[in-house]
Amino acid sequence: MKKFFSRENLLSDIALLVYFALFKLLLHFLTNTNYGLHRDEFLYIDMGNHLTWGYLEVPPNIALFAKISHFIFGNSIFGYRFFPALTGAALVFVTGLIVRELGGKKFAISVAALCIIFSPAFLRVNTLFQPVCFEQLYWTLGAYLLILIIKRDNQKLWPILGLIMGLGLLDKYSMLLFAFGLVIGLLATSHRKMVLMKWPWLAALIAFIILLPNLLWQISHGWPFFEHMKVLRETQLVNVMPGNFILDQFLLNGLVSTPIWLIGLYFFLFSKDGKAYRPIGWIYASVLIALLVLSGKAYYLLPTYPMLFAGGAFFLEGMIADRQWNWLKPVVIIISINLLTTPYGLPILPIKTAKNYFRFLAENLGIWGPLRWEDGEIHDIPQDYADMFGWENQVATVAKVFHSLTPEEQSKCIIMGGNYGETAAINYYSDKYSLPGAVGVNGSYYLWGPGEISGGIMIAVGIPKEYLEPFCENVELAALATHNVAREQEIPVYICRHSNTTLQDLWPQLREYRY
Repeated sequence: MKKFFSRENLLSDIALLVYFALFKLLLHFLTNTNYGLHRDEFLYIDMGNHLTWGYLEVPPNIALFAKISHFIFGNSIFGYRFFPALTGAALVFVTGLIVRELGGKKFAISVAALCIIFSPAFLRVNTLFQPVCFEQLYWTLGAYLLILIIKRDNQKLWPILGLIMGLGLLDKYSMLLFAFGLVIGLLATSHRKMVLMKWPWLAALIAFIILLPNLLWQISHGWPFFEHMKVLRETQLVNVMPGNFILDQFLLNGLVSTPIWLIGLYFFLFSKDGKAYRPIGWIYASVLIALLVLSGKAYYLLPTYPMLFAGGAFFLEGMIADRQWNWLKPVVIIISINLLTTPYGLPILPIKTAKNYFRFLAENLGIWGPLRWEDGEIHDIPQDYADMFGWENQVATVAKVFHSLTPEEQSKCIIMGGNYGETAAINYYSDKYSLPGAVGVNGSYYLWGPGEISGGIMIAVGIPKEYLEPFCENVELAALATHNVAREQEIPVYICRHSNTTLQDLWPQLREYRY
């Protein structure tokens, strides 16, 4: 034990990586309950109550982690955000392993680790319980294994890469973009000979077998993923402009990290030292082009940056090796400069202070991109932050309406949310406010069905009155739920009485409202 804690071990490269990973973990543990749960988090948590091999929005990985989180921590914000924080720490560690495999020392390890730790985008990702935190770890593990295969000429690592890709596909189908970039990277370089070997094909087979249960689920449900993507293109991706997409790539990772990934891209694609690892550069280039063609959102490219940070940090270390820099200097430089943009990714400021802060940076430094929402408009705070406020207030308003009903009315009352956030938030807080579970027609909620209560009386949250009147004789506005920060404002809560049909009979007709 004494040898384990020797000065040599405590100051080793691996120890340094552990320190950075623990710092990243602690950073999120101390801040991840400052704001409330995000709209999407409520949905993913509710998926944990409906475990299956697939969902309309995503594959099953996030639902499984929701179930595990609830089992370990109960219904707590910290508990649901535990695994995103843990994956962030793991991401720092794996990125550092890539640096070491490239030949980097403490300087390069420090630079790459700090680029991830203080990147506003990665701070945000590892705060929220969403599939993207796992996605980025799977991509980076894939890049690490590819570098090991190339460096050590160990083709037997391909099955492990196939396992990682399969697990990544059960998290987000975007892992197919990594596979696409990998194929392009192999074919465009001297490593194309690998395609003729059995090992990459075995990796593909393993990934397919792991994904197969989800594919069967998609087939049995009529491929809802494609319907979801069609609506996403029509309602959100249509607002994505190529110029904004490219500009956001320079803003997502902060002021200091951006030059590092640009150096990394040069290293992998053009430098002599990076020639052996050209496929990594091609993965980035291929995915970038694919997302521009498909009008993908700017953050869809985020999983590619840890490998570029590793390459950039290693190449930078070689460039300044003769200048006798102490490896602690980048720690001070990167932390000092990135503190300016940290509140974009980490909820460390009271939201009123944050509003003034974002406005000041936007007006004086021109940092408007993070304030642009899915509607293409500029707002006071980032959309993710606006989506973390107002939900419990909304549920409390619904609870007042529900408890104003007679006991007989309550026994046959259905609560229906107008979107997945409204529905999922009611289900999350249902025990606290003594509410029955809510149903909805939005997204996966339509697939989960209307439940067993026929719906002689219904409380409708956020559904326009004109949508309700054809099905109910009496539609009464009972309350308005609002919040001065939340994205959702003036949400109507209606009481619908004397339905002319049961909700179960009505359900097939509601399919057109599912988005």
